[in-house]
Amino acid sequence: MKKTLMVFACTALLAASLSACGSKPAENTDTGTASSAAASSSSSEQQQENTLTGSLDEKKNGMFVVTDAEGAAYEFTYDPSNTPKGLDDAAEGDSVTVTYTGTVSEVDSFDGTVVSVEKAEAAQN
Repeated sequence: MKKTLMVFACTALLAASLSACGSKPAENTDTGTASSAAASSSSSEQQQENTLTGSLDEKKNGMFVVTDAEGAAYEFTYDPSNTPKGLDDAAEGDSVTVTYTGTVSEVDSFDGTVVSVEKAEAAQN
């Protein structure tokens, strides 16, 4: 009797768990206006050009590091087959102005495009 009851309980539990697998997921009825607005906002943010002026501390194939006046170091990456305009003219230790799109952070990786690197004018005393 106990065995029959256990077999019946296990069968019912198995049937209940398998029936949940056959249910269809809820359909997405979102019209997409909010997501398209967010996409266009992030797209325009990506296209806005920003500048950073500092010292060119390190220069390698595909990346370079610029340290600003406060001592914060920012790493910029680029496609080595498409070197940013002016980077070849700048040497380590030069004061440079980097024009870029996207966002740059001390801790996160660079997620934009380097437009140009120009030697900055030396400060007159």
